[in-house]
Amino acid sequence: MKVMILAHEPPGDFALRDNKEKFDSYMGEWYAYSGSMRDAGIMLDGAALEPPSTATVVSVRNGVRKVEDGPFPDTKEQLGGFFIIDAPDMETAVEWASKCPAAKTGFVDVRAIPDYGQNG
Repeated sequence: MKVMILAHEPPGDFALRDNKEKFDSYMGEWYAYSGSMRDAGIMLDGAALEPPSTATVVSVRNGVRKVEDGPFPDTKEQLGGFFIIDAPDMETAVEWASKCPAAKTGFVDVRAIPDYGQNG
Protein backbone atom coordinates (compact mmCIF):
# COMPACT_ATOMS: atom_id res chain seq x y z
CA MET A 1 0.00 0.00 0.00
CA LYS A 2 1.19 3.52 -0.75
CA VAL A 3 1.25 5.83 2.24
CA MET A 4 2.06 9.52 2.63
CA ILE A 5 3.90 10.65 5.73
CA LEU A 6 3.38 14.38 6.33
CA ALA A 7 5.88 15.96 8.71
CA HIS A 8 4.56 18.92 10.71
CA GLU A 9 7.15 20.92 12.63
CA PRO A 10 6.92 23.75 15.15
CA PRO A 11 8.27 27.11 13.92
CA GLY A 12 11.43 26.80 16.03
CA ASP A 13 12.41 23.55 14.33
CA PHE A 14 11.58 24.97 10.92
CA ALA A 15 13.86 27.95 11.66
CA LEU A 16 16.84 25.61 12.18
CA ARG A 17 17.06 25.30 8.39
CA ASP A 18 18.38 28.88 8.35
CA ASN A 19 20.73 28.47 11.33
CA LYS A 20 24.24 27.86 9.95
CA GLU A 21 25.53 26.47 13.24
CA LYS A 22 22.68 23.99 13.72
CA PHE A 23 21.78 23.16 10.12
CA ASP A 24 24.00 20.08 9.78
CA SER A 25 22.81 18.41 12.99
CA TYR A 26 19.16 19.29 12.26
CA MET A 27 19.23 18.06 8.67
CA GLY A 28 21.44 15.10 9.59
CA GLU A 29 18.47 13.49 11.35
CA TRP A 30 16.31 13.98 8.26
CA TYR A 31 18.98 12.59 5.92
CA ALA A 32 19.41 9.55 8.17
CA TYR A 33 15.64 9.02 8.32
CA SER A 34 15.13 9.19 4.55
CA GLY A 35 18.26 7.11 4.00
CA SER A 36 16.95 4.36 6.27
CA MET A 37 13.70 4.25 4.30
CA ARG A 38 15.63 4.10 1.02
CA ASP A 39 17.83 1.31 2.43
CA ALA A 40 14.70 -0.60 3.47
CA GLY A 41 13.38 -0.27 -0.09
CA ILE A 42 10.11 1.41 0.92
CA MET A 43 10.70 5.06 -0.01
CA LEU A 44 9.07 6.08 -3.27
CA ASP A 45 9.46 9.87 -3.00
CA GLY A 46 9.89 12.69 -0.53
CA ALA A 47 10.89 16.32 -0.23
CA ALA A 48 11.27 19.18 2.17
CA LEU A 49 8.99 22.14 1.57
CA GLU A 50 9.82 25.83 1.52
CA PRO A 51 8.74 27.82 4.61
CA PRO A 52 5.03 28.56 5.08
CA SER A 53 5.78 32.24 4.44
CA THR A 54 6.32 31.33 0.77
CA ALA A 55 2.95 29.58 0.44
CA THR A 56 0.00 30.75 -1.59
CA VAL A 57 -3.51 29.75 -0.56
CA VAL A 58 -6.07 29.38 -3.35
CA SER A 59 -9.81 29.00 -2.93
CA VAL A 60 -12.79 29.32 -5.26
CA ARG A 61 -16.16 30.36 -3.87
CA ASN A 62 -19.18 30.91 -6.08
CA GLY A 63 -16.91 30.84 -9.12
CA VAL A 64 -14.60 33.56 -7.79
CA ARG A 65 -10.94 32.69 -7.30
CA LYS A 66 -9.27 34.08 -4.19
CA VAL A 67 -5.47 33.98 -3.91
CA GLU A 68 -3.78 34.91 -0.64
CA ASP A 69 -0.37 34.73 0.91
CA GLY A 70 -0.56 32.04 3.49
CA PRO A 71 -0.93 29.64 4.98
CA PHE A 72 -3.35 30.15 7.84
CA PRO A 73 -3.08 26.95 9.88
CA ASP A 74 -5.20 26.25 12.95
CA THR A 75 -2.17 24.79 14.72
CA LYS A 76 1.29 26.12 15.44
CA GLU A 77 2.96 23.26 13.57
CA GLN A 78 3.81 23.82 9.93
CA LEU A 79 3.95 21.31 7.11
CA GLY A 80 7.66 20.90 6.52
CA GLY A 81 7.85 18.00 4.11
CA PHE A 82 6.51 14.66 3.01
CA PHE A 83 7.50 11.12 2.18
CA ILE A 84 5.64 8.60 0.06
CA ILE A 85 6.38 5.03 1.01
CA ASP A 86 5.28 1.58 -0.08
CA ALA A 87 4.42 -0.28 3.12
CA PRO A 88 2.90 -3.73 3.52
CA ASP A 89 0.31 -2.39 5.98
CA MET A 90 -0.66 0.67 8.03
CA GLU A 91 1.04 -0.67 11.15
CA THR A 92 4.38 -0.67 9.31
CA ALA A 93 3.73 2.85 7.98
CA VAL A 94 3.00 4.10 11.50
CA GLU A 95 6.20 2.50 12.75
CA TRP A 96 8.20 4.39 10.12
CA ALA A 97 6.31 7.60 10.91
CA SER A 98 7.23 7.26 14.58
CA LYS A 99 10.90 7.41 13.56
CA CYS A 100 10.40 10.71 11.71
CA PRO A 101 12.31 13.60 13.35
CA ALA A 102 9.13 15.72 13.35
CA ALA A 103 7.42 13.23 15.67
CA LYS A 104 9.68 14.39 18.53
CA THR A 105 8.54 18.02 18.60
CA GLY A 106 5.61 18.31 16.19
CA PHE A 107 3.45 15.60 14.71
CA VAL A 108 3.35 13.27 11.76
CA ASP A 109 0.21 12.64 9.73
CA VAL A 110 0.06 9.18 8.13
CA ARG A 111 -2.40 8.68 5.28
CA ALA A 112 -3.01 5.84 2.91
CA ILE A 113 -3.08 6.84 -0.74
CA PRO A 114 -6.14 5.25 -2.31
CA ASP A 115 -5.72 3.49 -5.63
CA TYR A 116 -8.50 4.72 -7.86
CA GLY A 117 -6.78 3.19 -10.88
CA GLN A 118 -4.92 6.42 -11.69
CA ASN A 119 -2.10 6.46 -9.13
CA GLY A 120 0.24 4.26 -11.20
